[in-house]
Amino acid sequence: MAVFLQTMLYAFLALFPILSPPTMAPIFHQLTSGIPVRQQHRLAFQVGLYTFVLLTCLLFLGGWTLKLLGISVPPISIAGGLLLFHSAWQMLNRDVRVDASEYQDSMLDKAFFPLTLPMTAGPGSIAVTLSMVPEGHFLAPETILTYLARACGIFLAALTVFLFYRFSGPFIRRLSRTGEATIKQISAFVLLALGVQIVWNGVRAYIIALGHS
Repeated sequence: MAVFLQTMLYAFLALFPILSPPTMAPIFHQLTSGIPVRQQHRLAFQVGLYTFVLLTCLLFLGGWTLKLLGISVPPISIAGGLLLFHSAWQMLNRDVRVDASEYQDSMLDKAFFPLTLPMTAGPGSIAVTLSMVPEGHFLAPETILTYLARACGIFLAALTVFLFYRFSGPFIRRLSRTGEATIKQISAFVLLALGVQIVWNGVRAYIIALGHS
């Protein structure tokens, strides 16, 4: 039992700094500020759920499945980074109000991409999860317990994503209008930098791969 808890805690502590829910929560709130609070809460739950499902599938299926499908992390990095850059640029230059129902529908369609992948569970968390794939025979009791423990750690990390995203709104709304506007601008800038960083990570991975070929 102690080993199980230790392995679970290891997975949680490995993912939590990469997912960084305290940092990403204001960005999530800003991106979803145009929809009703109930829909924000629903999106927070969906992002937390999708984060758990995505990372758990990666843990159990492993990198060989990505290779089988011809999918690698660099293309995800570049495409997702460009999309985040576009969203951040819109946040920094948002002058006109869009139709509420149209904005609501568009945000609900983005629960998985880009709110979950790559904004929340990006290439960093994908790489960390793939590095936690246990060695040994899949059906061995020790390997199964390791899988389950690390899946529980992923669940805890995804739960923190939901909690921070779910309760970020009330905290931000308690601030003055100046404080809220400041957080919005900082969040947009952080998201802009995150998009650039994700794109660069993808480009750098391609450069390294070309250098080794």
